[in-house]
Amino acid sequence: MNRRKAIKKIGLSFGSMTLTPSLVSLFQCCQSETDWTPRFFSSDQLEIVSKFLEIIIPETIDIPGAAELKLIRYIDAFATLAKEEETRGIKNLNILVSNTLDSASKSSLNKLTTEDYENQLKKYLLAGDNMIDQWTDSYDKFWLEDRDGKKIPEEALVYFSIRTIREWAVSAYRYNNEYIAKNVLDFRPIPGEHKGCVDLQEATGGLVWAVQ
Repeated sequence: MNRRKAIKKIGLSFGSMTLTPSLVSLFQCCQSETDWTPRFFSSDQLEIVSKFLEIIIPETIDIPGAAELKLIRYIDAFATLAKEEETRGIKNLNILVSNTLDSASKSSLNKLTTEDYENQLKKYLLAGDNMIDQWTDSYDKFWLEDRDGKKIPEEALVYFSIRTIREWAVSAYRYNNEYIAKNVLDFRPIPGEHKGCVDLQEATGGLVWAVQ
């Protein structure tokens, strides 16, 4: 699918990052750092999340992907400053790491292939409604009484980790990236002209707004 068409079809059901002055400052800092180090992710977590991001938002001929846009830095920065309820989906990333290795029958991350990562994404993001409902019920049932996730079924934890990574990736890509805002979406600096009700096709050619 054409990347621009895909962006237009990304629904508002995806979670978006709440920007604060501290987060904006951290975003700007981590983007300009030449010797960047993660503040939230461990080395294994950083590697596995980065690989998933590259598959979820790959590079195309005319638009850079997650790796070139350094989306992992946005997500690490957000996770560092986010509230506990916003990060609960990735509180158990070590389980995602071990589950991905077990599913591929591999002993270390450097032995995982792109196909191994793709299989994980397909299993959890393309699962049937009944299975997703089961994972959701298990996750919700245990979360309030088990904040460490020790009683939550492993597959439920993996599902919510992968779903959270996808949601944050889409949010960082669509809302909080300067290149995408100016070159892919319809960018209008603030302050600007205000019109109450206008047809999106007529106003922007169908593109969603970069600033919402």
